[in-house]
Amino acid sequence: MTLLAHDKPPPQARARPSAGAVAVKWLGAAVAAAALWSTLRGADLPGVAALLASAPAPMMALALIPNLVARLLQAEASRRVFGALAPPAPFGRYLSLTLSTEALTMSVPAGAALSESVTFYLLQRWCGVPGPQGIAGIAARRSLILLANAAYVAIALALGFGHLERASGPLLGAPGLPWLVVVSGLGLLAAALALAGALLSGTVASRLFAQLRRLPGRRVRAYVEARAAGFSALDRHAAALGRRRGALASAALLLLAMWLAEGLETLYLLRLLGVDVSLAEVLSFEVVLALLRAAAFMVPAGLGVQDAGYVAFLGALGVPAAATVGAAFVLLKRAKELVWIALGLLVFFGGRAVFRPLPEVAEPGRMPSARPSPARCHDVEKREVF
Repeated sequence: MTLLAHDKPPPQARARPSAGAVAVKWLGAAVAAAALWSTLRGADLPGVAALLASAPAPMMALALIPNLVARLLQAEASRRVFGALAPPAPFGRYLSLTLSTEALTMSVPAGAALSESVTFYLLQRWCGVPGPQGIAGIAARRSLILLANAAYVAIALALGFGHLERASGPLLGAPGLPWLVVVSGLGLLAAALALAGALLSGTVASRLFAQLRRLPGRRVRAYVEARAAGFSALDRHAAALGRRRGALASAALLLLAMWLAEGLETLYLLRLLGVDVSLAEVLSFEVVLALLRAAAFMVPAGLGVQDAGYVAFLGALGVPAAATVGAAFVLLKRAKELVWIALGLLVFFGGRAVFRPLPEVAEPGRMPSARPSPARCHDVEKREVF
């Protein structure tokens, strides 16, 4: 967790990455390499080059639009969640935050975890959202993402149940793939409701504080005790966010639209390569691969794992020359991701210099934070939260 003070945690709270974490990273790299090799080895490489050459460059450039729409929807969802807790910041700052964190998610191992930490930092620096509000909003947004994902699974099942049944035999050697997706969707729904219910009850932080106070070590306990006000503030803001149901509902709908926009991107790229697939077919395998990508969290952007899944699904759905078409498709999709990663990193490093830090809203009984001067920008980077 993050801390509401400028001081650093006690030495025993700071640790180097464990051997297990390093092993997971290397395992992720090995899985990605093996899956990527299995994707490309069955492809006709001259055929792949011919398919890519047959697609007009302007039409390829249009493939960037669905992802742009998805990021706009994601940024607006974030603005509504965090805007319910702090004075509103310009939409451009939330869009910049979204582009930056998505670039990190796609480019580094376990990028989703890193992007949440960076989101916390950028919320304070670019959007003026203080620590407790930022943590409450990040947790609430995570529950909304899970809820939107569950709704996306439901839509995909409603439209593509038959396509999943047809693909189940070639992929699993047995029926049952649609029901695995049903179980996954119910799991997402249960996780979203549990997280939202616990967070918005306004008691999670106080319960965690009570547990942390029992930790052994006088210095650790003193460190926790000094931050009692921060835990209390987190519960207060989480409960306040729970009363803004309109903002949360609209953010959830925007996140659902984001998932659908990403599905439309896949449909467009396949049609660009001459593959005759329907939206129902695309959603049926996109939802499975989204779940697979989440499971392979240690692999940046699901590299290799998701690619092999696309090829396998295209073959299971009867697409001719599925290995060749799939290889061309994943090359296009990865090229598109490289564009957004480059743009996101450019925005991240450029935004740190361009955006002046917004003042944080003051807690009741506290003076508002002064706007940091450019000379103090590095101090912001050292600030840790809860």
